[in-house]
Amino acid sequence: MSEKNIRNKDTSEKAVGPSKKSKGSRVIVSVTGINCATCALALEKQVKRMKGVDDVKTAIMLNKVFIDYDPTLVDSATIRKAIDKTGYKSYMSVEEK
Repeated sequence: MSEKNIRNKDTSEKAVGPSKKSKGSRVIVSVTGINCATCALALEKQVKRMKGVDDVKTAIMLNKVFIDYDPTLVDSATIRKAIDKTGYKSYMSVEEK
């Protein structure tokens, strides 16, 4: 690799900055009533609409929803309220930093 390419690589990495996951938080919410992939997709779609939510993944067999979010834009209590509004009941959450 030439010296010019190495410099360009270093500059491009700095321009991009840290990934979203490194500055965000994750909440794992236990939810009752997620019985199928369609239920999971509906819940994920609703939560993803929230400003500050970066990613939502549902584990149907575990009845858990894993949500990556920016804590400066939204908090876990607001996320749980959004889940409850979809008709599913969230009953416990665990926060990870």
